[in-house]
Amino acid sequence: MKTIDYFKEICSIPHGSYNIDKISDYLVEFAKKHGLEYKQDNLKNIIIVKEASDGYENVLGIVLQGHMDMVAVKDEGVEKDLEKEGLTLEEKDGYLFAKGTSLGGDDGIAIAYMLEILSDDEIKHPKLECIITVNEEVGMDGAVGIDLSGITGKYLINVDSEEEGVITTSCAGGVRMLSLLKSERNVSLHGNLYSIALKGFKGGHSGTSIHEGRANACIVLGRLLKEISDKAQTDLIDISGGEKDNAIPAAASMLIATDMPFEKMAETVNAFDEKISNEYKGIEDNVQIIVTPVENGKDGQINCIDKTKVIAEILTEVPDGVINMCSGIDMVETSLNLGVMRLDDEGFKLDFCLRSSVEAEKEKLKEKLGTILANRGCELALTGNYPGWEFNSNSVLTKRIVNAYKELYKKDPVVCGVHAGLECGILLEKKKDLDCVSIGPNILNIHTTRERLDLESVERTRELILKVISEK
Repeated sequence: MKTIDYFKEICSIPHGSYNIDKISDYLVEFAKKHGLEYKQDNLKNIIIVKEASDGYENVLGIVLQGHMDMVAVKDEGVEKDLEKEGLTLEEKDGYLFAKGTSLGGDDGIAIAYMLEILSDDEIKHPKLECIITVNEEVGMDGAVGIDLSGITGKYLINVDSEEEGVITTSCAGGVRMLSLLKSERNVSLHGNLYSIALKGFKGGHSGTSIHEGRANACIVLGRLLKEISDKAQTDLIDISGGEKDNAIPAAASMLIATDMPFEKMAETVNAFDEKISNEYKGIEDNVQIIVTPVENGKDGQINCIDKTKVIAEILTEVPDGVINMCSGIDMVETSLNLGVMRLDDEGFKLDFCLRSSVEAEKEKLKEKLGTILANRGCELALTGNYPGWEFNSNSVLTKRIVNAYKELYKKDPVVCGVHAGLECGILLEKKKDLDCVSIGPNILNIHTTRERLDLESVERTRELILKVISEK
């Protein structure tokens, strides 16, 4: 089987973050079928080992690494159960995508490359150790918990980048902050009920797309809530937006009760829509803000929460997007993304992703955000704290991949860092003598339902990997 065949097989197995048992067991069965040494730990991380080909016994070993979980999101109205069902794949104009859902090229393609190499005895290589981690997208839990004491390879190729021709040699560190504002339900005294939905935002990866200035639907909705509540008595009944802490929210919605009549509400929303359109002109050109009157229940009572004003203030006070740029280079240093917003029986919940390539700046942002939230009465929790990956100017592997790329394609690749988080920093803390590089094929709009995998790029990246691992 070729790489793309394995990828399609992986897509048939549900493997969103925290739903990785089936994909992990699939990898175990693959290793057994091909007579390969493997280890599955209690987190469901997998390590598969293939001994060196004849003539490569004395060549330094190579580690191939990626993660098995994907950001599993779907369009509104799509009935597919991503916890239980595989993806519906379609191919058009040289791209592979999933109908109505994300594709999981990040990072199913890494696994697919490994499986082809491990299954094909005609491919020549030194000792290969394939590390496939769990729950990377929700805090890099697998990388944090994996035991690398048995790993002997010197060079680690992380296949978790999304732009062909770009060789990543450093990345930002990050942490996830969870906020809870406890609230109680009361009967609203305001009789006009409205559903307001924000749609059509681009969304995207909060690391690789944050510099583009895309709007955060949750933040925008918070601004609209504040404008409405400043003009009329308003109670919040429900509010939600976003799906993952590391994905920029593309949609958000709320249900409110207010004294404002529909004509005034329509006027307020239209004026706000125009303001947002001007503010994000050329960046967000397909935004829709839809306000719909809703009938009250039979008894006319509406259960709202008691913290509407506080919620509106939180959403307009928290920082958003790029916080600092790196000094002297055009690269994001520090950023903040509000990825998930929910209201449930406990209260109002927010899920933030903080990133920085400078640890001190990450700590400063964590303190600033925490202070804003705590001053508004929120309870806070931190999870998924991971280190950055510092640039290694003496990397032998970087030079090998650069030379291989130039030989294959007669041009220079781009060598740079990335603001997104990669597992290399965590793995380097466990095995400090690793020489790491991250590469990958072109994957567009990852973490969204517009995700597309460039099939020709998949093949070229495969060719690059094979050339590097076959060198003596």
